[in-house]
Amino acid sequence: MSDRISLLGSTALAALMLATATPAHAQATDPANAGEGGAAADEIVVTGLRASLENAAAIKRDSGQIQDSIVAEDIGKLPDTNIAETLQRIPGVQISRNTRGEGNAYVVHGLKQVMTTVNGRQLFGTTNRVAQLLDFSSDILSGVDVYKTATADQIEGGLGGLINIHTARPFDFDGFHVALTGSATYSEFQDKAGPRISGIVSNRWQTGIGEIGVLLGAQFERYYSGGYQVSTNSYADVTNLFDVDGDGATGGSGDTVTMPTQVRPRYETGNRVRSGFYGAVQWRPSDALELHLDTIYSHSGGHSYTQQLSVQTDGATTGIDAPVFKDGSRVPAAYSLANPVVKSTVGQADNPYDTINVAFGGKYTADRFTLSAEGSYVRSHGPFYYRSATIQTRAGRADLSLAGDTPDVAVSGVDLTDPDAYGNVSYFEYGTQQDGREPSFRVDASYELDAGPIKTLEAGFRWAHHRAIYDFLSQGGGALTQPYSGINELTPDDLFTDQDVSTNQWVAIQHRFMNNAARTRALFGLLPGDPAPDPGSHYDYRETTLAGYAKAQFGFDIGALPVDGNIGLRYVRTDGEQTVLVEDENGDYQPLTGGKPYENWLPSANIRFQFTPDLFLRLAYSKAITRPDYGNLSPALLLNPISMTASGGNPALVPTKADQYDASLEYYFGKSNYVAVALFRKDVSGFIQKFYADETIDGEVYQVSRPRNSGDGKIKGFEITYQQFFDFLPGVLSGLGIQGNYTYVDSKLGVVGIDRRVPADQLSKHAYNVTGIYEKGPVSLHVSYNWRSRSIQSNNADPDLSVWNAPQESFDISATYNVNNWLSVKADMVNATVAYQNQYYGTPLQPSLANQLDRSYQIGFHVNF
Repeated sequence: MSDRISLLGSTALAALMLATATPAHAQATDPANAGEGGAAADEIVVTGLRASLENAAAIKRDSGQIQDSIVAEDIGKLPDTNIAETLQRIPGVQISRNTRGEGNAYVVHGLKQVMTTVNGRQLFGTTNRVAQLLDFSSDILSGVDVYKTATADQIEGGLGGLINIHTARPFDFDGFHVALTGSATYSEFQDKAGPRISGIVSNRWQTGIGEIGVLLGAQFERYYSGGYQVSTNSYADVTNLFDVDGDGATGGSGDTVTMPTQVRPRYETGNRVRSGFYGAVQWRPSDALELHLDTIYSHSGGHSYTQQLSVQTDGATTGIDAPVFKDGSRVPAAYSLANPVVKSTVGQADNPYDTINVAFGGKYTADRFTLSAEGSYVRSHGPFYYRSATIQTRAGRADLSLAGDTPDVAVSGVDLTDPDAYGNVSYFEYGTQQDGREPSFRVDASYELDAGPIKTLEAGFRWAHHRAIYDFLSQGGGALTQPYSGINELTPDDLFTDQDVSTNQWVAIQHRFMNNAARTRALFGLLPGDPAPDPGSHYDYRETTLAGYAKAQFGFDIGALPVDGNIGLRYVRTDGEQTVLVEDENGDYQPLTGGKPYENWLPSANIRFQFTPDLFLRLAYSKAITRPDYGNLSPALLLNPISMTASGGNPALVPTKADQYDASLEYYFGKSNYVAVALFRKDVSGFIQKFYADETIDGEVYQVSRPRNSGDGKIKGFEITYQQFFDFLPGVLSGLGIQGNYTYVDSKLGVVGIDRRVPADQLSKHAYNVTGIYEKGPVSLHVSYNWRSRSIQSNNADPDLSVWNAPQESFDISATYNVNNWLSVKADMVNATVAYQNQYYGTPLQPSLANQLDRSYQIGFHVNF
């Protein structure tokens, strides 16, 4: 699925909503320990946009690593619809958006291989290692840390970095505390608004058995979104439709036309319901001992509905007139075909997702010695279901245009709004059952020394056992049990808001027959229950990891130059075992289990030179690994005999390894102002990318998309960050401020069997964000613009078939007004320009997708006391 990238689209907006928190202070402990332990080590409670930026700069300045953080005392004041969107407030973090504009994926320093934790506990998807943050409301947050360099105590697995999400605990507050957030978000494309409400209540008491604190929170949200698009499938050389060379015949090399075999206008709408519960209990029986119990439950119900018209030019009988080619290529700017097949397909996708995260742990402190331990259990369950129904007709003529970024098709010789013009109703559905679970246990110890360059010694271990289960199911066929005349409807007629297209309305199966699986199956005479899973697609992956580490924090002077940092070594043994079902000679499926252990030694070092109290140089080195996603290891293969394409996993994948080098020069001036320049380089081996290649399956040659290990490669780049408030300006102008960052990333990765290097997936070479800020008195305003250059969406062995994302941009506006010290109101507009997501095959001469993203408006309030 194509993704829409938007960086910092709501950067200041979320910070604006921190304006109702209580005064802040920082605790000077090693921020590196926050990578896995409870709350942030440098916990800062923000009191407004200005204060939040000042505190974020202080955390960055005092960190033992290259990192950026945002920490808030209260849950419920962040306006982002999910945690992925909250991450875009962090410099160097980019998020992707799905075809309806929802933030759903993220990268750090241009890399999507990121370890994500909640309170130091690994967060994952059902059958992949990357957390599905689209399904988590930002209302559970109390802070976010993004670590761009590694330390030995942090969980291994991230090449781009580590993101640690904090949730609140009762001891974070002085006593009784209540926070409530309410808002409504309006989708312009759907003309609907959905509610969002969340709240927490927390208190702490002195009792006869020590101090006890309890925090409870809950949230509910319904979010609507939509998208308009026209797309094509891949381009192919065709010689049998046009007499291009004018020799009176077709079929010769001179008659080659490079054209897509389908052009598809489409409406897409969706809604997502998120609900959740969060509870935390802390008990401090003595000054030396503190225990905690955390529970997070999150439910997300995602639904999307599509109405698509497919003009299948590969079904045309002949071309009409000679095509007009683009820029001397064989790609036509315009062409016409006789008798193309036209299909109207409606699709319904349902993706319920549930996660529970439970942890019990404690910390014991005796003078200079600290011992902490925690056991946790995480489970994610996320089935996926897709149902589609198609009706078909044949047009007399299709006039197609590939001249611009938006493909266009005009159909004549048939009335697409006449239900009687269609026939040949067909049905198909598929789905997956996915489940992931992981118990884990860790122990960490530290001892502070009172003399010498070594300040603290740390050591610990972590055990985890992960299980990922996957099943695939599908069925088709059936016959209508109701008259066709009673189950159809017309689609909308307003495709795109800023341009006209030739075809924007047609007949489709009614939505009410698709939004319920049992009703859909009854319509086609099928049994109401799910079809039986395909045994050949099943896998059960079990992985046990055992890690141990040693780490030292140091500090000394070289002459008058203070130097500090940390150095460490992490060892991890991974034992993975996968069970699949293999068909025997009798047609029965038998379990087959295989796997082998491997181990890795992962050194890390972070050092800081303090040239002046305000000018720092940081240098870092680490060795990192990223294991393949569980789903990518699946032997399952999904074939499409119509397009002769297939997609599947790859059991032969091995972990990606990288040697990582980082440097950061940082200058701080004033209370909230700084400039930083960071350089990074990653020498990568075995980078995993999804690649197309020809494979022979049952005697037929398919274009198969699989994740594959590439050869060696390099990723390098730099990042410039600038933040300043203009206090020196007179009067009301002194409330002006600016945030900006620019990231350059260059990647050259080798691919086994291909004599060329390719860029990493979804990695833009250039990206920048500019945020204008105004904060004076009770008013806070924020305007944000983001742009990123083109990026590869999916690589292909044939570069002409690689899918590229065109340059993308986003523009957002936000405002908050603090009515008093406990109530604030807010309004924001996301994607103010109704931007497009465009893609193309190999070259912009071959447009693939024009997707207009939804614009949304939000109004709301926050109460905090």
